[in-house]
Amino acid sequence: MIRPRAIDLNNDRAALLEFHCRINYENDSTWARTMPFTLYGQRWLNTPRPEEFLAALATSMMDKRTIAEVWEDEKAVVGYLWVVFIDLNDYNLTFAEVNDMAVVPEYQRLGIAFEMLAHSERLARERGAHLLRSGTGIENIASQKLHEKYGFKTYRLQYEKLLVEESVLNQPLLS
Repeated sequence: MIRPRAIDLNNDRAALLEFHCRINYENDSTWARTMPFTLYGQRWLNTPRPEEFLAALATSMMDKRTIAEVWEDEKAVVGYLWVVFIDLNDYNLTFAEVNDMAVVPEYQRLGIAFEMLAHSERLARERGAHLLRSGTGIENIASQKLHEKYGFKTYRLQYEKLLVEESVLNQPLLS
């Protein structure tokens, strides 16, 4: 049986970094995903981004409403969920935003991500949210279908335009 448990920032560090990097890759721009994930991951790990991510996660966990969990079976971590709460006081509105949600490939298409969304919704309601938001990449069709199946509606699109050649952006980092 797969169950969520609270994140332990020290013991779960490696899994969290792998999940977050994989999420970034799968939802990144088309040009960024032209490089293999291993190179993308190496580049990411050699930047300040991993520590910034872990610091943001740790800070968000100070809010008792935050959902910061790893999902595991009796053998291993199979998923990860991070949901933050944002209060828009001027509008008397609170929304819960799914910052990260991932399931390891071997456990995908078993309904775990759907259960994570249901779990997120249940806790978001209990913790006072009026809206539940979640984003995904434009080419992450599986994630889009999951969100639509769960009842999410599109509310925003973002655009980008390359101003340099793709090859310039995908050059290896200097050591």
